[in-house]
Amino acid sequence: MPTNQYFISGTSESITDPQIVEFMDAVVDTGYLNFEDLQKKGLMKFWSNIAIHRYENGDFKYIFYGTNLVASFGSERTGLNVSELDNPIRRQELSDALMEVLNTKKTIYATGNLMIDGKGYHQWQQVKMPLRRNGKINEVLSFIVFNRTS
Repeated sequence: MPTNQYFISGTSESITDPQIVEFMDAVVDTGYLNFEDLQKKGLMKFWSNIAIHRYENGDFKYIFYGTNLVASFGSERTGLNVSELDNPIRRQELSDALMEVLNTKKTIYATGNLMIDGKGYHQWQQVKMPLRRNGKINEVLSFIVFNRTS
């Protein structure tokens, strides 16, 4: 992946947020994460930090956007396509990351902030992983946790 301004790829060791560690511990043994597994009681508590993108018609559509993400980003995105995002940098970097997960079928780890939106005090860590639904992998799940630095 090229050098990014918004989305900085990392390793599993670079992700230290306890919520992400707990989430990954809950899903790591499942191989590909199945949508049905997300609906089980043990994973429901993570939904407020989850975004799900489905690849369709050459674009990624937000099909779910958790309440903590709405609060941190400042808008609801469910139903939008990534191509509709206002910021061209975010649009490109998010699309690239989602496509990487879909093509490689591997989890990626990242860190960053919302400096691109004038909110550099919002630091985040996240994981993006392939999501299987009805036997097909054409969705990407992102688990994102924000921490304010000031």
